[in-house]
Amino acid sequence: MSYDIRQSQVIHTWPAGSMIDFPQLSLIMLNHDHQYNDWGNPDPAGQNQPNSRNTVNDARLAEAFKVDAFILPPARDGISALSTWAIRFPRMNYCPQCGLMHLTNRTSGMMPTPRGRSYNTEMKPVHCPACFNHQTSKGPAVIPMRFVIATEEGFLDDFPWDWYVHKNKPDERNKGNKLYYKSKGGSASLADIQIESRKEDNTFVAVRDLSKIFDQEIFAERTAGEGNYLQYVNGFLPKPWKGWHNDNSFISEVVTVPDESTIWNGDELTDTAKRRFPRTLQKGAGNVIFPIVYSGILLPESTYDQQCPPEVQQKIQTLMTERIDDAPDEYASMINEEWKTYILKVVNRNPNHGLLRLGYSLAQIIQFISNFFGDSPAERAAERSELLRLQEFKAFTGEINDDEKVWFKKRAINGAVYNSGLPSAMLSEVVLLEKISALKVYRGFTRVKPLMGEELVFADLADNLQGKQLEEFERIQDSRKDPVHTRELPAFEVKGEGILIRFSDTLLNEWTKAYPDRRLDVINNNQRQANADFGQNKKMTSKRYLFLHTLSHILLKELSEDCGYSLSSLAEIIYCSEDAKIGTNEEMNGILIYTTTSDAEGSLGGLVEKGLPENLRDIMVKGVDKARWCSSDPLCISADSGQGFMGLNLAACYSCVLLPETSCERMNQYLDRAAIVGTLTQEEIGLFNH
Repeated sequence: MSYDIRQSQVIHTWPAGSMIDFPQLSLIMLNHDHQYNDWGNPDPAGQNQPNSRNTVNDARLAEAFKVDAFILPPARDGISALSTWAIRFPRMNYCPQCGLMHLTNRTSGMMPTPRGRSYNTEMKPVHCPACFNHQTSKGPAVIPMRFVIATEEGFLDDFPWDWYVHKNKPDERNKGNKLYYKSKGGSASLADIQIESRKEDNTFVAVRDLSKIFDQEIFAERTAGEGNYLQYVNGFLPKPWKGWHNDNSFISEVVTVPDESTIWNGDELTDTAKRRFPRTLQKGAGNVIFPIVYSGILLPESTYDQQCPPEVQQKIQTLMTERIDDAPDEYASMINEEWKTYILKVVNRNPNHGLLRLGYSLAQIIQFISNFFGDSPAERAAERSELLRLQEFKAFTGEINDDEKVWFKKRAINGAVYNSGLPSAMLSEVVLLEKISALKVYRGFTRVKPLMGEELVFADLADNLQGKQLEEFERIQDSRKDPVHTRELPAFEVKGEGILIRFSDTLLNEWTKAYPDRRLDVINNNQRQANADFGQNKKMTSKRYLFLHTLSHILLKELSEDCGYSLSSLAEIIYCSEDAKIGTNEEMNGILIYTTTSDAEGSLGGLVEKGLPENLRDIMVKGVDKARWCSSDPLCISADSGQGFMGLNLAACYSCVLLPETSCERMNQYLDRAAIVGTLTQEEIGLFNH
């Protein structure tokens, strides 16, 4: 049985690790490298053979993620027979007629081949054997249970029904008793749903309602002779998106069982226990999976300097993989600084090393190795993110206007044409991007809670992360089944159009003197507290970023009304350098607004048209005028202690500048309408009042 889903849905909606519901069938999506050629065979000669994999080769982004290329989900083209793959999950189902619960296995619902020796992949509905009429060949199809368990560390499993119902009779666990799903029908509460256990001869064993299943404490409570739930499963929990281990169980990995002294803090679970022990979720709940998708712009290679050429990066990665395979105990835990020292030593000792046969000098290879691991490896992930944005900004404002290999075409207009009616010499340049391509890279996912540190998208274990930052990184489940040997990340290319608005560096730097330090301090103090609470390493924001980000939201709302694109089809990237780089060639002050839809809608031309002088100036003025009053004022404009998630906004709410989070690069954080229009008592702090 096969179903059609869009390529973009394989990255955003139903990526590896997510559950997908079909009629009478619940599945979990497998990693793209579950089997070597699931998404196609390698095609190094580029001959476009049938069933060959479709990849995007971008040296800049590949270097950032330490991969060779990005692989696109297979598309139905009438020639190739490639697919994305999924397996049944959850395994437990119940009969809607008699309530008997059935645990499916690898071959459930599969149809035997004519010789009966193997099974094909046709996933048919499973019928209840107790209610099936063999004479008419009809019977009720079982329904997947709607509850699963998950941990903050990414594990996912069926809810342990046999373990749960036999709480007071632990000796009856794993005895093969028949379980029945029964509803009293009195109300929709969980207390009116019961699980009943009976022996094969129908002798009653136990019954328990579901009123406690969402209490995480039930998994930490000890049972005589078995301990808590993690001890009951011997410290192993499954990761079903990696596939079957055998016909009756998924691939499982070790979970660290907390020591009894670290589980309880009075009657409450400790943070360590909450992290390690499972909790019950509905399988369609939003916190079952939080995909981590990075949006990077595809640029012509001539617009940036390669920090480490692809062929050098591949040699370095191959050397590291070989060492880990040969001696994992010695090399698997090495950090970037150690790898950097080791590889430099190997190259210096061996004049015939493969790295030195790539056509580069020894000095160049040494520099490439240093660039690959970073000058300060512990900060590599954050530095990489900043470098990518700087490269994009320079490409947009540089001299290259188009490229044959990349969907890229632009034309620049002097900002002086736009400045009539705006604060003095506000815009220095507007770049109309008639062609722009964004690569949506699926890095992995977390469960229960979203990733709390965007800088960790580029991190790996070799970055020598410490403390809460390391704990947060370990929550990331890689999109690949075998990250050591799979050198590609799943991605999807979106072609569209965009507008880059570049602001006067001089004007913004002058305005920061008028914007009060105390307003910025409120947000940054809240950020420091959030860093401590969530193990983040986010840098403090700046006055210029508050202005650029808030104005971007105002423009996005106004453009969505004028250009024909829905708000969810538009996105932003804020180019704002740190204050320490003001006056250097790395200074950035700009807003990119671009289309993110995967349809032809993304390149209709409506957005670029609105970037013309006769349109953009009026849109900006109109949007700012609307922002001068919010329906939640005066409460909104008077906010002075932080509002929104973690208190990282000031004058900003859903009645004025907040957007759908798919359009905002910072999850609707770091916004202050006062930076644009001032406050009721301090109009002068708003740049548009100058």
